[in-house]
Amino acid sequence: MQIARAVEQAHNALYAKHSAQGCLQSGATVKASLKLNEDFANKYINQAIELVGKVAQDEDAFGLIVSHLTATFRTFEAHNATAARHACGGPSRTPRPSVIKAADAQFAEIRDIVFQRLQIEKFEFVESVPAKPMPEGNHIAKNPGGKPLAAHWDAMWATVAAELWNGDIEPKTQKDIKEAMFKWFNNAGIDIGDTTVTQRARRLWQAMEEVRRREG
Repeated sequence: MQIARAVEQAHNALYAKHSAQGCLQSGATVKASLKLNEDFANKYINQAIELVGKVAQDEDAFGLIVSHLTATFRTFEAHNATAARHACGGPSRTPRPSVIKAADAQFAEIRDIVFQRLQIEKFEFVESVPAKPMPEGNHIAKNPGGKPLAAHWDAMWATVAAELWNGDIEPKTQKDIKEAMFKWFNNAGIDIGDTTVTQRARRLWQAMEEVRRREG
């Protein structure tokens, strides 16, 4: 499930609950919305690092995590504004300036805390993998075997992992992963053998199946 859809469902459930309890039009709604946003952000970091880390652990891969989290916070920001309107009388109402200011300040504080944590996570994520030696001549050398070099694989894995997490691709079978991999190589103009891709698609599919079994 895409995180945006999950966040929306959680907020709708929150509003329904507060409405039933008679506290929808109060600061409690804003506080609860902020807590949801923070929880989802931390859950995103945990799962994104685990998923992306299975296939690539470098600056580019981590950069994709940061960019997707940044985009996700724009979704959180919209829910924060909606919660403020509920607190002031309903979605169609314009929040009072004092409410907007307080909600924005708390939202900014949560965002800072989350991104500070993300920067801490970066050190372990990137430094846990030994740096790869630069090809002689400080450029990417051609592979005499015709297969993509590690840099190409890392870039492909990082893209596929980010698309999986963001819900851009929702594989139902190993074949779906294989097709996503081939799509990247085709767009990059890289020739790659079917067997090589199949083997790696199988590894990722098995890893995803293992995660699903654990989460039950």
